[in-house]
Amino acid sequence: MKLIMFDMDGTLFQTETSFFPSVREFASRHGFPAPDGEFLRSFIGQSGSEWRAWLEQLQLGTSTDELASEFDLLEQKYVKTQGELYPGTADVLRALAQDGWKLGVCSNAPGWYPETILTQAGVRDLFTVIRVPSRTDQTKTMMLCEVWNEFRPEQCAMVGDRADDMQAAHAGGFFAIGAFYGWAPEELALADVCIRDITEIPTVLASHWSPEGEVKSTSTPTTVVSAPVVSGWPAPVVSETPAPQPSVAQTPANASQAQEPLPAEPKVTVPQPKETLSQTIETPPETTPRPMMEAPAITQPVQMPPEPPAQVPAAVAPVELEPVAAARKSRNPFRRREDKPQ
Repeated sequence: MKLIMFDMDGTLFQTETSFFPSVREFASRHGFPAPDGEFLRSFIGQSGSEWRAWLEQLQLGTSTDELASEFDLLEQKYVKTQGELYPGTADVLRALAQDGWKLGVCSNAPGWYPETILTQAGVRDLFTVIRVPSRTDQTKTMMLCEVWNEFRPEQCAMVGDRADDMQAAHAGGFFAIGAFYGWAPEELALADVCIRDITEIPTVLASHWSPEGEVKSTSTPTTVVSAPVVSGWPAPVVSETPAPQPSVAQTPANASQAQEPLPAEPKVTVPQPKETLSQTIETPPETTPRPMMEAPAITQPVQMPPEPPAQVPAAVAPVELEPVAAARKSRNPFRRREDKPQ
């Protein structure tokens, strides 16, 4: 199974098309100056706790729950009437689905938010997973790990524009794709690769999982770059020239193949003597035979059998001992026993 998860704000959805006008109308209703875009940018992609804390600080004489509900209804109106996906997003999603990818969303937003956006864009039917926090302390890391445990995909990727997206991707075992065109390019240092346009995603996926590790043929031009650390905003202009693709990290399986071959298990198990291995065993000296006792006199001669010749040990030829090879264990940390003889 192939699974790709997306963040919503700054990745699929242009948040400024609905969030900014909603805040301006909300400020007008309650008679306070509307915050500037830079201030509002700090809330995008974050959990709702920061937004609720700001609503409470306004001290508008209304409970925070009522203010939050009022703003949600106002934002839903603008999502339906003015909200827009990034250009080319719908086509990319359809192409991924046709290529066998299961699509999902992992967002800190309330459940109505991705449902409304995807439905209004006409792509809700392409998505298998919609994951949002079910409790206040649930993070993206927790949600992505749950998704992986549920589906166990052979190939999986996460696309997002903030640090928590990249952290969640690595924690869940997902290939981390940073959306450099989103709201926080300075937070994408942990990304495996960054893209400057959502239309580059098919090329990145094909390159990462290509058997040869090379970019497969595609009609979409790519400006994929390795994850940068950006000090300011907006993002700097980047040359059209395609940058080299990052190489896939060596896994323990293929790392063991590069290990030098180990010697066979020694045939001789006796320890090697300090002296020269080739030794000559000398013939032991002959012992002097003991004198025979004199036999008693007899009337008739008795034929005694001849005494067999003494068995003299022959000289033993030198014995060549095989050198004892030093026992050597595998340096592969994944091996649990000594190498067997080949």
